[in-house]
Amino acid sequence: MFAHWIALDPGSNSLRLYDYFNDREVCLKTCIAYDKQKMIAMAEQALAYVYQNKKDIKVRYPIKQGDILNDITPLIRQALKELKVSQNVFKPCFLVCLNEDVSDEQKLKWQQQLAACKVRKVEFITPMEVLQTEQACFIIHAGHSYTEMGIYAHGHEFAHKIIYFGGMGMDEKIKMTIAQKQNCLISNEDASALKEAVSQAFKMNKNPMLQCMAMDRYGKLVNIQIRASDLWPAMEEQILQVVLWAKHCYMNMGSEMKQRLMNNGIMLSGGLANCFGLKEALKHEFDCPIICTTKPECDIIEQMKGLK
Repeated sequence: MFAHWIALDPGSNSLRLYDYFNDREVCLKTCIAYDKQKMIAMAEQALAYVYQNKKDIKVRYPIKQGDILNDITPLIRQALKELKVSQNVFKPCFLVCLNEDVSDEQKLKWQQQLAACKVRKVEFITPMEVLQTEQACFIIHAGHSYTEMGIYAHGHEFAHKIIYFGGMGMDEKIKMTIAQKQNCLISNEDASALKEAVSQAFKMNKNPMLQCMAMDRYGKLVNIQIRASDLWPAMEEQILQVVLWAKHCYMNMGSEMKQRLMNNGIMLSGGLANCFGLKEALKHEFDCPIICTTKPECDIIEQMKGLK
């Protein structure tokens, strides 16, 4: 029986979908704005409500570490609409990439919410299954809400670890730094933008004064400024944790496997892979090639394209 398959990489920052049949791809910001219980905007349009000073308006981020925290059906329906998937004849089937820590209860929730979007069948796959190669490989997938790493050779797993350090952790630490230094609150989106600005500045060996909007203690929007170097400790802490756990996985390998891994290099993917400091820290610790594509945040969906 004909099956219309859709690949889904459900990140806590972005949802990426690929339509195998029509060779189309779509990416949506993983957020929804609500006024009380009524949805008023989703994806990029929801960001306009981040600084709405109204207690009934909330911007929610419905996915974290692969778990569904709030209703995701509006985002899935919008993605299917943008992919131009017709459900009149064949209901789509979804191949969903979730990390190994996602519980059976959560997988059932994924199945139920996708079924509500008229999805006929759901299959699951893990990032490590998507990314691993036949040869000995050391994979580090550093995402927004978690980092997953593993060592594999010829289909066998020799090490695997999931740590809850990633881009989201950096954003939270940046928000805390702003609160301590400026006595103001900033949004998740502004924290993420500051993180990106620091990363880009340091890559150019610069230390600029950065600025963004914030909410002061009186509930008023103000413009604040902060030096890029003042935010670096908030980012470095997450990077050092990734390197620490990568070293732990590697140290448990035998000498022959270590040599094979160092010859092949470390495969680095995920949204955090392009952040300043991570590749450099891994290179310094392991002294081997760090293999990273130009768009590592898209590596999962790109690899999933060859699975159906």
